[in-house]
Amino acid sequence: MKIESIIVDREPGISSYLKKCLVSKFPEIVIRGEASNYGEACALIKTIHPDLIFSDVNIFTKNTTAQSSNHGDGGYEMIYLSDKSEDAIRAIRQDVCGFLLKPLDVNDIVGAVGSAVRKLSQRLFPSLAPDAVPMLLPHTKLVGIPTLEGIDFLYAHEIVRCEGLQKCTRIVCTRKNNLISSYNVGEFRKLLEEYGFFSCHKSHLINLMHVRRFTREGFVFLIDNTAIPLARRRRLEFLQMLKHL
Repeated sequence: MKIESIIVDREPGISSYLKKCLVSKFPEIVIRGEASNYGEACALIKTIHPDLIFSDVNIFTKNTTAQSSNHGDGGYEMIYLSDKSEDAIRAIRQDVCGFLLKPLDVNDIVGAVGSAVRKLSQRLFPSLAPDAVPMLLPHTKLVGIPTLEGIDFLYAHEIVRCEGLQKCTRIVCTRKNNLISSYNVGEFRKLLEEYGFFSCHKSHLINLMHVRRFTREGFVFLIDNTAIPLARRRRLEFLQMLKHL
């Protein structure tokens, strides 16, 4: 299974690092060309007919009509690159496959590209058995977290747990400082349920992919070594969900 792609960015260093990560983590992705502007990108698209495009957000969003008529079903998928976190809003609005913040981080690349590979595999190779395609977890999706300063965009896999405080919620993350959100923990239950989060207690919401241990005393230990109490009435559901990870 091969997925043909191109990189569209004005910064050679970005293209070089991205290629290095893709070669190491995703051998099924073949980089067929590089471009530094929209004209060059269009020429490559016509010649190569790529399945996946990595592009600086400013190069393609200035040509939204042309871009939207090609990407998605029957065409290519797009992953935006940007040095501004607020550009994630553009990525969400235009329904592109992913968003990567510069300077690029290998964990973010793995998350975004893993999602794209799964989506493309289902469309390009429908005859493949499900077990032959890498499993896509919803954790590769961007989630907007309302904070006291605005909105922070994180991949779901970066969130370890949510802890309810008085009239707000603490968001514990893997790669950055904790966030304080104006949402109460109940709102986060609704927001994160589809991403594999579990409400183990009225004040705690945990990411099941970060569970490391469960004790007979009823505590769940997470990747940050925090012990979270598990309500007795929720133990059976918790254990059943772990079986499906």
